[in-house]
Amino acid sequence: MERPRSHRTPTGTSSSRAPRRVSVEICTQLSERLEKQQTANRGELEKIRSKVGGCEKCSGLFNKEGRVRAAATSAGGTETDEEKEDLKSQLREMELELAQTKLQLVEAECKIQDLEHHLGLAFNEVQAAKKTWFNRTLSSIKTVTGTKETT
Repeated sequence: MERPRSHRTPTGTSSSRAPRRVSVEICTQLSERLEKQQTANRGELEKIRSKVGGCEKCSGLFNKEGRVRAAATSAGGTETDEEKEDLKSQLREMELELAQTKLQLVEAECKIQDLEHHLGLAFNEVQAAKKTWFNRTLSSIKTVTGTKETT
């Protein structure tokens, strides 16, 4: 898909500022959301580590860094597989949400570009109408005052 090019507005300023501002806002919001979720996950992980460390049966399954030891049985592996699947599912959902957001951004940029094009056309029509009106008014004033037009 070709990325829309920015057009110049009738005043000569670049029109790419607004889409960039919107994309920056979207990225900022997504980054903040991700940071909050990571912070919450770290806190929950610390709670789990402290509970596991306090349990005699469970503490033997993990090393000091909190990783599962190689001698762990399949009972602990089932929960880990479920957690992995849940995390993979969350990741897929976030990737899909990001893709949809990017699509919305591109659609918005295309619409902005189209509107700027229409604005330029309308501006040119208004300028032409003003010029025509001015010429007719000037001609009628000259006719009324009896001044002949010299070319």
